[in-house]
Amino acid sequence: SEKYEGSENFETMSGEAIAKAAEQHKDWSKLVVFDEKATVIHASYKADPEELKEFLPAFKERGPTLGKGLTLAKEHYDIHRWSYNPCVTYGRRGKPGNMQGICLHKFTNEKTKKDLYAVITFGGDATTARMVPQLVEFCAKHVATV
Repeated sequence: SEKYEGSENFETMSGEAIAKAAEQHKDWSKLVVFDEKATVIHASYKADPEELKEFLPAFKERGPTLGKGLTLAKEHYDIHRWSYNPCVTYGRRGKPGNMQGICLHKFTNEKTKKDLYAVITFGGDATTARMVPQLVEFCAKHVATV
């Protein structure tokens, strides 16, 4: 887990606690949790806050998000699903047999009332039908309430 400038302002959240909870999700290749200013709270790799700023408007309008897709760790993903309740958008990159998926979830921290975001990537046999609910549940249990 990397340390990020500004992340020490999250007294109620522990990047270490998030990392520990994420350990059970072996199918996740990458996990990043960040706030509405793209300040990284936790990342399983060296996340680029500038790149994360592109995720912030993802739930304002469906069309631009589906059309533009999402880029994480310099890898572009085509987005094919977008939902506002819950706020999730997801898609894939690659070719059959070598696919990588992505899921972005926006939610509100119950204590601070601030919007937070979490994004995961996954590959192998992992399916969006399994990964999307896992991410939503993970955020509700381990990030939104701390």
